[in-house]
Amino acid sequence: MTTSAQEPHVGLVVEGRGDLISIPILVRKHLHSKGDYRDLLHKPVPLHGRDKAIVPGGIEGYVATTASRPGCMGVIVILDSEGDDPVALATELNSRVAAAEVTKHPVFVLIIDQSFEDWIFASAETLDLNLTWDASRRGQAAIKEALRPKSYTKPVWQPRLTNRVDINLIAQRCPSFVDFTRYIDTIADCIK
Repeated sequence: MTTSAQEPHVGLVVEGRGDLISIPILVRKHLHSKGDYRDLLHKPVPLHGRDKAIVPGGIEGYVATTASRPGCMGVIVILDSEGDDPVALATELNSRVAAAEVTKHPVFVLIIDQSFEDWIFASAETLDLNLTWDASRRGQAAIKEALRPKSYTKPVWQPRLTNRVDINLIAQRCPSFVDFTRYIDTIADCIK
């Protein structure tokens, strides 16, 4: 379930079609783990590719669109680093959003070290793919290998595997996931 645009909610900006379903699953899993069963999400705004956020005016426009929904109490943007320095990229994009002054509510730009699949793979033991977590492996490669001969299609497999993850394992193994949960809590605490 999602809230209407008028009801208080956490605004999400995500990269693509797989993330449209997967990121809300993680938000709900986190909130439920804390005993918070409120419906605090409206439909995420997709970027249709990380590059659309990085271009001048890109992230600012997507945050403005998301924040303009009457019930939006804050925005979280989730992007893959894809080899870029996640801290430097997050700092740059957060600075751009702040300078654009597109909303009075909190905005957090989160850059996942490498890709969303690394979060999924951090819960390798729960995915039912006969995987063992290895910090030196990239999630997408490990998942693709485990699925062979089936092909890995993000809009199909990301939500399916995200439903199977243990968020406590991800939090132990991925510092960016801990940041993600902190950002969720910050905005959820503003919604009474």
